[in-house]
Amino acid sequence: MVIKTVRMGIPVLVSRSGFTASGVELARQTGLTLVGRARGKRFVALSGEDRIVFDQDLAYVAEESMRASRKSASADD
Repeated sequence: MVIKTVRMGIPVLVSRSGFTASGVELARQTGLTLVGRARGKRFVALSGEDRIVFDQDLAYVAEESMRASRKSASADD
C-alpha cells in the first residue's frame, strides 16, 4: 500500500492494520505521512509525525467496540 500511495502522490496513508519495516523506510524516504494500527482514539505515527496536528478534542470519538476489535487487541492496552 505504501508503494501505491507514493506512486499516486497521496501525502498521507492511514491503516488499521500493521506495517512492515520496508514500508516504513520507504515512507520516510519519500516524505509520506504513515499512520498504522489506527483504532478509535489510538494510532501509531511511523513517519511524517511533524505533519500531524494534535490539538483536537477527541471527546466525541467513541472507543472501538469489543465486537470490532481483534482477539489480541486487549493485549495491546
